Amino acid sequence: MTVTDALLNALMSEADTLLLGLFDNALVGVYVIQDDRFVYVNATLAAMFGYTQDEVCGKLGPLDLTDADQQPIAQSEIDKRLSGQAKASFYGFQGTRKDGSTFDAEVFGVATRFQGRTAIIGILTDVTKRRVAERDLADKLHFIAGLMETIPNPVFYKDEQGRYLGCNKAFEAFLGTPREALIGRSVFEISPPELAARYHAADQALFDHPGTQVYEAQVKGADGEYRDVIFYKATFERADGALGGLLGVVLDITDRKRMEAQIRRDAYYDTLTGLPNRRLFEERVAKAFEQARHDGSTLALLFIDLDRFKDVNDTLGHRTGDLLLAAAGQRIQACLQPGDTVARWSGDEFIAALPEVGSADTAGRIAQRILDTLAAPFVLDGQPTTVTASVGMALFPDDGDSVETLMSYADQGMYIAKTAGRNGFCQFIPAHQAAARARRELASDLREALANDQFQLLYQPIVRLDDLAVVKAEALIRWHHPRLGLIPPDRFIPLAEEINLIGEIGDWVFRQASHDVVVWNDARSPGSPVIQVSVNKSPRQILTGKSEEIWLNHLTESAIPPEYVAIEITEGLLLDASAEVVRKLEAFRRSGVQISLDDFGTGYSAMAYLKKFAIDTLKIDRSFVKDMLSNPSDRAIVEAVIAMAHKLGIQVIAEGVETEAHSTALSEAGCDFGQGYHFARPMPADAFEIFLAQRSNETTA
Repeated sequence: MTVTDALLNALMSEADTLLLGLFDNALVGVYVIQDDRFVYVNATLAAMFGYTQDEVCGKLGPLDLTDADQQPIAQSEIDKRLSGQAKASFYGFQGTRKDGSTFDAEVFGVATRFQGRTAIIGILTDVTKRRVAERDLADKLHFIAGLMETIPNPVFYKDEQGRYLGCNKAFEAFLGTPREALIGRSVFEISPPELAARYHAADQALFDHPGTQVYEAQVKGADGEYRDVIFYKATFERADGALGGLLGVVLDITDRKRMEAQIRRDAYYDTLTGLPNRRLFEERVAKAFEQARHDGSTLALLFIDLDRFKDVNDTLGHRTGDLLLAAAGQRIQACLQPGDTVARWSGDEFIAALPEVGSADTAGRIAQRILDTLAAPFVLDGQPTTVTASVGMALFPDDGDSVETLMSYADQGMYIAKTAGRNGFCQFIPAHQAAARARRELASDLREALANDQFQLLYQPIVRLDDLAVVKAEALIRWHHPRLGLIPPDRFIPLAEEINLIGEIGDWVFRQASHDVVVWNDARSPGSPVIQVSVNKSPRQILTGKSEEIWLNHLTESAIPPEYVAIEITEGLLLDASAEVVRKLEAFRRSGVQISLDDFGTGYSAMAYLKKFAIDTLKIDRSFVKDMLSNPSDRAIVEAVIAMAHKLGIQVIAEGVETEAHSTALSEAGCDFGQGYHFARPMPADAFEIFLAQRSNETTA
């Protein structure tokens, strides 16, 4: 007999005792079913349902203790065992107590025989607490799953080997990969190699030292673009305390980093030109200065100002002005070396730092290169535009021993270059300080000149060449400075334009000249030709403000015939094709005020422009008249201009008529009028009135 057989015999001999011990189990209910009735239930089962054993045994069946909705399931399971279809059955159901309440129960029954007939013996347990815990856990898991799906940030979790266990919808969308294609795979299977290696190393570091982890990296997004992200990771444990894996959240910071870069760019770069701004330039030049001081090398600063930029803004509009600034900045930068810095300083001013430039000659060549580059025509919105620049230059250690001194000297050098005629450069040295100070003082004095009646108008006669009658005069302004004496207009007019005083001065000239011409014409004898006065109008006056309205209103209010006055403009204005300039000039012509073009031939002469602007009179520049008697080319130019102007219905005035021979040659060429020292020098208004009377008497005699 084997050990097993011996044990089995022992169990059989003690079966009654063991069975009674099983039935009396206080933890589970024990039952025997036969003929659809409980033939036996232990006290534990009866108590579960609120009964005594006597109330159940032989009186109640399994369906009596089952919730009505689940009775068909219970009956089916009983039938399977009684019919021999199934030996055993295990299922859960809702038990119904004596008081009508229900609870969760699980039953395990086995088909057997009792007293020679088929029966079922089994055990029943109350699993209410477990089911409540399971439902609570399921609810929590459902909540967590729903929460993960609603989190807008990508979320993922991995096992302890770094394989994906799951993720949320945001993670799927971020990678452009469904979670089914992620689960069970490692980063090496779904990410670019260089990124996968970084992710794996970070995961391994976290597994080696469980806890939390935060780091920046990049992720290749669904669109194929690389996104900047922050990974927030934390490990989690299994129920037994072993490492289960990690949970990760991805924060996309691409837009934030772009914004930070933009903020930095806005803080250090000019938004219009893309060049460094003042702040970044000051930082760089400070470093360059310290390096130059340490190395004993040369550092040059160039202060660059665009000439007459305001005219471009006023004429062509601010958009074109902005395009010009951006294009000018690019041209300046192209003239420099990689280690140099050019910045937009303010308005139309740029400043460049040239570390290790070597010498003043080298810096001068760079300055000239900038001037030449800027002088080439710009094409902005399909429209050609020309601009020049004035450049100031200062060098360390030659000109100053601090950044502030160098910048001040470069700035003052620029103003000297501008005063000298623009389109040039000047290296400022301490000796220039007196001139700069004098210029500032002159500007201050100029503001007081109008109020203190320091301006005077002189008039130069213009004669009709066929009979030498005086029919016109040009008004020429002079400034009688109380200390400096007579200051010529070529010295203070550019200064007046720079300090925006030209409009007030121009208005004074117009009012004074229109008053004087009325006096002269009133004094003329009946039948004498009308005297017309020409008033110079600078481009700045045309391009800015409303001087045309002011002047025309003055004529109307003072009852001055418009034919008494002519407006002289320069050739530079002809390049302006804006409707606003045409409108302003047309306003004068419609009112009867003639338009005269001064110094024709020295700038941008083109007959097409004359037709566009409807010029009444043009003045041939003195440079052609002066040498026309000795230079056949100049004479041919003068004669051609006269002929073409007449074809367009434009009268011609020749400037610089110095001799009788000039007068005769011009008259023979068909020129209408002459102006020059041969006829008379500029004179005050009262002297001009006397001159008119004398010439009138001479003509009469």
